Amino acid sequence: MNGIGKNLKRIRLLKNLSLKDAGKLLNMTATAISKYEKGEIIPDSKKLIDFANAYNVKSVDLLKVYNAPKMKFTSFRKKKRLTGQNLKLLEEIIQDEVAKYLEIIQMNNIDNNNIKLKKYSCNSFDDAEKSANEFRNYIKISSKQPISDLINTLENLGIIIIQIKNPDNRFNDFDGLSEIVNNIPIIVLLDGIKDGARQRFTIAHELGHLLLNINNEELDQEKICNRFASALLMPKEAIINEFGISRKNINFFELTAFKNEFKVSYAAIVYRLKDLNIISEYLYKKLSIFLSQRIGKNDPKPIQPEKSYQFKRIVYKLEADDIISLNKACELLGITTDEYNNEDNNY
Repeated sequence: MNGIGKNLKRIRLLKNLSLKDAGKLLNMTATAISKYEKGEIIPDSKKLIDFANAYNVKSVDLLKVYNAPKMKFTSFRKKKRLTGQNLKLLEEIIQDEVAKYLEIIQMNNIDNNNIKLKKYSCNSFDDAEKSANEFRNYIKISSKQPISDLINTLENLGIIIIQIKNPDNRFNDFDGLSEIVNNIPIIVLLDGIKDGARQRFTIAHELGHLLLNINNEELDQEKICNRFASALLMPKEAIINEFGISRKNINFFELTAFKNEFKVSYAAIVYRLKDLNIISEYLYKKLSIFLSQRIGKNDPKPIQPEKSYQFKRIVYKLEADDIISLNKACELLGITTDEYNNEDNNY
């Protein structure tokens, strides 16, 4: 399968079209569509436009081809429902997005060897807590202060944050991914997450996978990384400073104030209070029931999600320095030249 054929198949699957459905849109047989996708027939410029119009995408989306990097997908968090074709499709999309990022980093002469994240030995939940505190010291943020912009903080360390589009909620069962690719630490999550608290916890959890050397095989890595994420976003010192060392009851206003300051969820706060033995198991359950009745499954006033602008910024820089053409910049960003030139109006 050539690059264009691979793109044709991916976009067809993203549109939830069978070969037969695609054939009807293009007035072709399912067999012919399959031959285009396998690279047995190479579409000319007119046929590419036909495909683009039928699938309601830009022609450039069918042409862009990147050298997919080798990825292990060992730290790939998903629900069991995400399997088969959807899983393979998501992995291909992730590889392409990573490939794009690696391409612009190379063109921007960013030295991968300068990205050196300290690894922390972890044999217990206490070690995960300690590692989160040490990492805070490394990034010079007090254990009493919130990390106001987690994405920007990590990108400044050389960690790539990639937000994958989720058309028609196709990949809702994907939670997150972290991996070292070509010596560059990468965190992948879904774009369009409406709850910034959930988004930030996912990033912090994946950071745990990147930083922790978990040597105890009996430990649940996901629970360890959850503990790391909680400690990173809600340090023990900050929790005690806000709530004290022991409480028999907690007011909803206290939870809301802490939630808004530290950009975490209500559920994460009360679980952290229980974890640190500031509240009892009984009070934890009582607060959980109260929060379920008060706000339900979705917070009516969620934390605003964070956005990564680094990829776009590098592409604009490369185009401004005449390292890449305007057309190449538009291809990388997946936009038209008019959209590219009007981008300043969006800020």
